[in-house]
Amino acid sequence: LSHYHSGSSKKKSLYRVKYILRLSCARTLARKHKSTVRAFLKRLGSELLEEFFTEEEQVFSL
Repeated sequence: LSHYHSGSSKKKSLYRVKYILRLSCARTLARKHKSTVRAFLKRLGSELLEEFFTEEEQVFSL
C-alpha cells in the first residue's frame, strides 16, 4: 500500500494509517493476552509489530 502511494503528496496521512493499524494490532494482541498495551509491548518488544508490518510491505511490493 505504501509502495503504491510512494509518489503521493499525502504521505503524512499514510503514516497515520500505518500508526493506527499498528496500535490496533497491539491492542488486539494485548487484549487477547489479558494485558495492557504498554505491558504487552514491554514484554515482547515493539520490534514484533515492526517486523510484521515490514514483512507485509514486502509482500505488497511484489
